[in-house]
Amino acid sequence: MAHPLQELAHDHRELSGLLLAVRDALARVERGQSRLDDELHEIRDGIEVFREALLEHFAREQEGLLPFVVTRLPSVSARVDQLIAEHDRIAEALTALVRDLGAVDAGGAVDALRASLGRFEELYASHSKAELGFLTEVAEALAGDAAATEELRTLLDEP
Repeated sequence: MAHPLQELAHDHRELSGLLLAVRDALARVERGQSRLDDELHEIRDGIEVFREALLEHFAREQEGLLPFVVTRLPSVSARVDQLIAEHDRIAEALTALVRDLGAVDAGGAVDALRASLGRFEELYASHSKAELGFLTEVAEALAGDAAATEELRTLLDEP
């Protein structure tokens, strides 16, 4: 059974893959390999699946992982606050991305969607890198503590 922190890190790989599929669909349109109408369904569905998975990931962290970490490792509370603030900025950027996708659905240009996707990808990539580093540090700090690992697993598995 994988360590619960490894499972959270794996979420980032899956999320990045979903985001890559959206970018690839948009790139096919921009290169003239596909029509926008043909790719909109994939883009729309990709963003929706990404959004749902991201919000679930954030919930697991903010309701399970981060309170647990602050209790066990109070010295990282400032980093936890920073991660939560990043989650908020990412959620805002995702809302803008969905808004810009809606404008394309209504017959608008792709430029705003492309720009919004670029901003979102940059923000998400930066956060993902920082969070993966944080997860590594937490794993090292809790290494060998089987009780803490099981407690964390239980917290992260709760709906």
